[in-house]
Amino acid sequence: MGNNWYKKMAVAQDKPFVAREYWEKRLLDKWGLDGVGHVSYGRPFNEWTYRIRKKVFLRQVRALPLDFQQVNVLDIGSGTGFWLQVWRSLGVRALTGLDLTEVAVRRLGDKYPDVRVIQQDISDPEALLDKIGQFDVISAIDVLYHITSDRDYCQAISNIAALLKPSGYFIFSENLVHCKAPQEQHFVSRTLDDVTQVLSLQGLRIQRRVPVFVCMNAPVDTSSIVPRFLWRVAMAPVQFVPALGHLYGAALFPLELALTGLLTEGPSTELVICQKASEEEDSPS
Repeated sequence: MGNNWYKKMAVAQDKPFVAREYWEKRLLDKWGLDGVGHVSYGRPFNEWTYRIRKKVFLRQVRALPLDFQQVNVLDIGSGTGFWLQVWRSLGVRALTGLDLTEVAVRRLGDKYPDVRVIQQDISDPEALLDKIGQFDVISAIDVLYHITSDRDYCQAISNIAALLKPSGYFIFSENLVHCKAPQEQHFVSRTLDDVTQVLSLQGLRIQRRVPVFVCMNAPVDTSSIVPRFLWRVAMAPVQFVPALGHLYGAALFPLELALTGLLTEGPSTELVICQKASEEEDSPS
């Protein structure tokens, strides 16, 4: 998201894409939901899209057999702290944040003194080696599709599986397209088959996946350019006049809320809930 914004920055700096530098710059320039969301459409529209994200997330997480007062949670890619706040509202026993950037770790540390926030790249083979097997739940919302290297993606999933307790839950969002999609500079949509295979190799089994968006995000899961073109045309007014995002969001929110509750798949981002194999399943027969 916000690829045009990044290209302008990259041209100005005459540098190749470096994820940590990109996100440091982006969050320094836009500390808010428009910085971690769709940077092209301003804060008002992004606030509405995050309302949908939260509704879908809570709808699914509250259905899990979890006693939140006993749950130890790791949130990956904490950014401006939206998901830290959601987890805190659920009353979890312990909460740790993880982010790639110094600016996020510093500001979140000031805002949430009761939450430990660590600066770390989850795709680093050395990530959080002192916390192996400590977490009941790990979340990574709108994070993994920003890992553009397949090798780093596999390493990130391996690290996440290692950090989970047996039978722990991994909750994340992905696009899970059904055919190969073009890769952008800081964004890649992987196929459902590819992601499922990577998860399975690490003992993570998909329990449930549901659409996060149907109408309020670009339809990336399509082999035709027509839906993507129509989306860009429809959103052009918001791009030029961000205040219109209030009207777009208010009009689309009830429809999106209904559709995400009815449909089992969507043309865009999906929320995925995985469970790690239990100790019994891991042990040889």
